[in-house]
Amino acid sequence: MHHPGTLLLLAVAGAAGTLLRIGCTLLAERIVGHAFPWGTLVVNVAGSFAFGATYALTRSRGWLNVSHEAILLVGLLGGFTTYSSFAFQAVEMMTRGRAAAAVAYVAATNLAALAAVWAGLRVAGRA
Repeated sequence: MHHPGTLLLLAVAGAAGTLLRIGCTLLAERIVGHAFPWGTLVVNVAGSFAFGATYALTRSRGWLNVSHEAILLVGLLGGFTTYSSFAFQAVEMMTRGRAAAAVAYVAATNLAALAAVWAGLRVAGRA
């Protein structure tokens, strides 16, 4: 994974994921409007589905090696939405019999992220 060519592909895939994100967000907003963050919702759900499907296909069928899997999951889908990684990790905990840890992870991530945004707005607003 530390090969310069692999790192370059990871960066290019991340940039492509970012461009896909803005394209999907703008398309969703054009179709259903701006009254609700539909674009973000669509991206997070689509990215989570793509993450699960990619992981399952690469692991069950051995289609990709670990480096190529990382380029798709961390690069492309990470640029598209990091929510997919969060959702995958929570589901993985639950499927491994760690439901309490999964619930704690989901609650802690959401509460801490909301608090961090609020704090960032307050701190930067005073600067």
